[in-house]
Amino acid sequence: MTKRARCLPDFFAFCLLFLLAGACFFVPDASAASRTKKATPAQRTSSGEVQPTVLVLPFQVSGSQQLDALTDEFPALLGKRLADKGMRVIPHEKMQKLLVSGSVSTIDLTTARKLAKDAGATHTVYGTISQIGDSLSIDARFVPVSSTQEAKVIAVEQEGGPTNIQAATQDLSSRISGQFLRTEALAGVEVRGTKVLDPEVVLMRISTRKGDMLDSSTTDKEVKRIWELGYFSDVRVEVEHRPEGSVLVYTVVEKPRVESIATEGASALSEEDILAAMGSKAGSILNEKLLAEDIQKILELYRKDGFYLATVEPRTETRQGGAAAAITLTIHEGKKLYISKVSIDGAKELSESDIKGEMLLSERSMISWITGTGVLKEELIERDSAAISSYYLDRGFMDVTVGAAKIDYTEDGIEITFPISEGQRYKLGDVKLVGDLIDTQEKLETLIVLDNLAKENEYFKLSAMQDDARKLGDRYADFGYAYAEVTPRTMKRTEGDPIVDIVYIIDKKQKVYVRRVIVEGNNKTRDNVILREMRLTDNEAFDGSKLRRSTERLNKLGFFEMAEAELVPTSNEDEVDLKIKVKERPTGALMGGIGYSTFSSVGVTGTLMERNLWGKGYNVALQAAFSGRRDAYTFSFTNPRLNDTNLSIGTDLYHLRDDYIDYRKRTTGGVLRFGYPIGEYTTLGWGYRLDAYELYDLEDDASKLIEKYATGQRFSSVALGRIVRDTTNRERPTSGNIDSIGFEYGGGILAGDDDFIALTAEHQTYYELAQDHVLHARVKGSALFNNGSDEVPVFERFWMGGIDSVRGYDSRNLVPRDPLTGDRIGGTRMAFANLEYIWSINNEVGVNLVPFFDIGFNIDKDNPYTWSDEIKRSYGMELRWRSPMGDLRFSYGIPLDEDRRGKTTSGRFEFSMGKFF
Repeated sequence: MTKRARCLPDFFAFCLLFLLAGACFFVPDASAASRTKKATPAQRTSSGEVQPTVLVLPFQVSGSQQLDALTDEFPALLGKRLADKGMRVIPHEKMQKLLVSGSVSTIDLTTARKLAKDAGATHTVYGTISQIGDSLSIDARFVPVSSTQEAKVIAVEQEGGPTNIQAATQDLSSRISGQFLRTEALAGVEVRGTKVLDPEVVLMRISTRKGDMLDSSTTDKEVKRIWELGYFSDVRVEVEHRPEGSVLVYTVVEKPRVESIATEGASALSEEDILAAMGSKAGSILNEKLLAEDIQKILELYRKDGFYLATVEPRTETRQGGAAAAITLTIHEGKKLYISKVSIDGAKELSESDIKGEMLLSERSMISWITGTGVLKEELIERDSAAISSYYLDRGFMDVTVGAAKIDYTEDGIEITFPISEGQRYKLGDVKLVGDLIDTQEKLETLIVLDNLAKENEYFKLSAMQDDARKLGDRYADFGYAYAEVTPRTMKRTEGDPIVDIVYIIDKKQKVYVRRVIVEGNNKTRDNVILREMRLTDNEAFDGSKLRRSTERLNKLGFFEMAEAELVPTSNEDEVDLKIKVKERPTGALMGGIGYSTFSSVGVTGTLMERNLWGKGYNVALQAAFSGRRDAYTFSFTNPRLNDTNLSIGTDLYHLRDDYIDYRKRTTGGVLRFGYPIGEYTTLGWGYRLDAYELYDLEDDASKLIEKYATGQRFSSVALGRIVRDTTNRERPTSGNIDSIGFEYGGGILAGDDDFIALTAEHQTYYELAQDHVLHARVKGSALFNNGSDEVPVFERFWMGGIDSVRGYDSRNLVPRDPLTGDRIGGTRMAFANLEYIWSINNEVGVNLVPFFDIGFNIDKDNPYTWSDEIKRSYGMELRWRSPMGDLRFSYGIPLDEDRRGKTTSGRFEFSMGKFF
């Protein structure tokens, strides 16, 4: 071989080496390329760990034709959801190329791992989607590439079929991401997207905090809670991987800001009242959920006013490119509806009208503006259902059932129907007492009435059985068994006529003693004011009768809306603490106003009063009153328990100007009063009155009896005495009696210019016929006697007629006259009686309707008279209102007898403001 021939291979070798060196010089560094291009699935995190990457493979679909489209769509949809949760996902297009290049027709565990490895993924997911009825089921297999790690099966079910594939996909993506995130501690939690709302509004709904282990199920619940706020149109959650660690980010899109809220069509309610009731406000974020609640609040306002057909239609207009919204509420009020019909469906044995008499719901009537009836109060429906049931149970129908009331709203009104099933009617059989009997069977049976009803072959009566149990319990409590239980048991006989036997099972339990009395709830009233009314005190054997009397006395003070007792167990089973719980009410008043009475005409009054001064129970009042017939300045003070003793002391000071028919009188004086109890219900009172008075402006034809006292300034020196027995149950009585005997001794050994002796007796009784229905009777008689002189002063005589005695007759018209001049001179013997039926038609505002019958006479013993001429009778109706200004009375009385001229007068309207008798 020649030398040239040998050099040619060497030349080619040199060129090859040159080319290789140039290639190495100009080809970019592989590691550099990896740093500049988008990170591959095998990218590592800041902590050096390989970030998980998922390859989503196709799912096998079986079921309805609607699912067929999911074969291609579901992997992309699931991949997007996983990416939203911060995971790296192999692109859908790359997955499809891998399937084509590998000619993959079916996917199993081995194939899935190979495809994931070829794609550079750390995990892959595949599975099946099927529909069974309305349920959509996804069974996914989550497979790590490494064969050393086990594949996991994740199952998701969703009601609603293919239409809920989005929700099912979201659930599946959360469970898959949870496989990675459950063990990763969070470096922080953030909220993005808020503009008007403070991010704290969102964070308050999130329980996940910095340092917590991320849990996908928890984040799903938190997303739901954020949605429930109603302020956002979109809520997304993702995990951002930062150098400091993973951060959970909630991204929200706020709904428009409410620019304005207006109403259309409202007339019964003002726009101001409607907007005040709403939670949605101008400047806040539009919240459809809150707006829906606001509509219900508005409808409730209308319902309370009787507009049950009212509707509210909201209209929202977006502005400023969707950033703001104007809300308009179109209101169709409809007709104001009242109850037009209340019926009982199923009443056969008992009268429907009698049943309705027990109910508070009733049809609209002529006096509904006073009584408040005819208006549907939904809270009364349940109450009346119970009332119907109790009415039947009180008449032997032990199997009665009252169904849900049916309410129909029509243009003519509201119709309410109560469906009932009466069942059988049971008569009483045997009535027995068993258990711990502290007395003989015979004596205990005197406390109950059900056994007497059984002897009379009467029907079962639920209220009587309950009263019997209460009376027996009270009897045991009177002997110290505070926790005694009396359980009535009814046993229906299975054969023969419907009969029920009653057994009272008595468990007396432990006798107890009062360790101490504790007062609670009194912020103003001092403890001693309350404790001195107690009839049951520290270290005393428990006595139920004393406890009942104690709470009765507290409630009659007038200082409390409520006073009740509670037994508190102690560490010793035979000892209790007695807790007296009171709820105070205002006891002071500053009042002023214009009033009218048929005697005094128009009057102006001003009153400053405090019934519990300094919390010590002192009663003080200062009043000024001016009218056409009387001017009065009065001051009164009473200490009901001097130094916490039983002695009461008080005084009244006054300056009066009275304009009588025949003369005027000016009086300045005062009364010193004392009182002392001489029993639990009886009080002895005594005092002294001293008046300086003057009669003036006498009519020319005034009686000589009047002229006798018109001799300049005169004095009345009078001793007073009274005994009162009061067994009524509270300040506004419903039961009990008031009896009193009083006397006045004027002149004589007390000096003064007026000599007389006056005796007065009065009896009042209250009897509760039913709740809010009280029968009241009053009888009063008075007599005047001479005390050394020939005449009794004319202004100490009795002047009768009018609203405080016999209604329907002119005030002071029922009085004897001077036989010579015909002038009114007053009587020396007087008596009258009032019979009233007090119906409390509205306890909230203190309105009572009172039909009445009055009878009375007023005579002068020194003048001839006949009983038939002097006895006067009347009847009528009175409306009483315990108003903030005082007790108001509106009376209309119709006389039944002729006046002194032989004529029968028509009805007479009268009005007054003051204390009821």
